[in-house]
Amino acid sequence: MSNKIYNQQTNDIIIDDGSKVYNIKNKQGKMLGKFEFRPSDTNIVERYGEVVDFFNNFTVPENKDDAIKTAEKEMIDKMSYLIGADSKEAFFSIMGPFSALASGELFIENVIGAISKVIEKELSVRTKKVQRRMNKYVAKYHN
Repeated sequence: MSNKIYNQQTNDIIIDDGSKVYNIKNKQGKMLGKFEFRPSDTNIVERYGEVVDFFNNFTVPENKDDAIKTAEKEMIDKMSYLIGADSKEAFFSIMGPFSALASGELFIENVIGAISKVIEKELSVRTKKVQRRMNKYVAKYHN
C-alpha cells in the first residue's frame, strides 16, 4: 500500500447562513469571549419571545437541594436555544447567570438585553436592504 496521500475532491455546498462572530467585551474593552450567531434568522423572533416568556414566568424551585444550580442550568439552556450556540461557553463562563451587577441587574438580564439589541439592529438593517433590493425590481411595474 502506498503512503501517498491523495487529494480527494469533496462535494461541498457552500451557503450564506447569515452567521456573524460577535466579540464579548466588558465596559473597559477587555475581550472576554466570542460567539457565532445568526441574528437575522426570522425564527429568532419567535425563540426570543419564548425565552422572554420563560424568564418572566420563572421561579426557582424551593424544595430542591440544588435549586439554584438547576435554575441556572435551565436559564443557560434557554439562552443556548435562543442564540443557537453554547451560551455557557460564550457568556456564562464569564459569570454565573444570577450574578448581581452594580446596577442591581442580574448578569443574565444584561446578556438578554445585549442580545436583543443585536437582533433588533440586524433585523432592521437587513430588512432595509431587502426592501431596497425589492424596490429596484418592482419599480418598473409601478409606472
